Amino acid sequence: MKFIIDIVVIIVFATTGFFLYHQYWNDFKNTWLTSEPVQTIYIGSVAIAVTVADTEEKRQKGLSGVQKLRDLEGKLFVFPESGHYGFWMKDMVMPIDIIWIDKNLQIVHFEENVSPDTYPKVFTPTEEAHFVLEMNAHFVSSLKLKLGDRLTLPSLLLTPDIKRNLQQ
Repeated sequence: MKFIIDIVVIIVFATTGFFLYHQYWNDFKNTWLTSEPVQTIYIGSVAIAVTVADTEEKRQKGLSGVQKLRDLEGKLFVFPESGHYGFWMKDMVMPIDIIWIDKNLQIVHFEENVSPDTYPKVFTPTEEAHFVLEMNAHFVSSLKLKLGDRLTLPSLLLTPDIKRNLQQ
């Protein structure tokens, strides 16, 4: 009898473990196993937690494969110089808002509620940008963002020329 109880307990634990693994593994991995540091940026008085894509490899990966973002969580792309950087929805699973920011830390262009179904279309800003912010869909409308709104970034994300420009 003890043998049967032991087998039932093992089956229950294995089934529960299997369920938990499939249900929560991505959340666990993204929360506890990623080594990406989080930075805080601001749009007005709204604090946003971002991971930073400041290398070619990180910029190529972006939010590909990310299942969901928390509220006020996003990805900030930092480029070595200003340009017309295009973005597409390759390997994306959720809609996002894409916000282009110039060297003066002002919003110069945005695309709202961009669906993964738009791939391979490339979204490009009308003006040069130095940073791009990807957020949950409807972020722009929920904060009523407009062109010219300014961001505040930690100084470690700013290149020396941008720091000089902002001090003038």
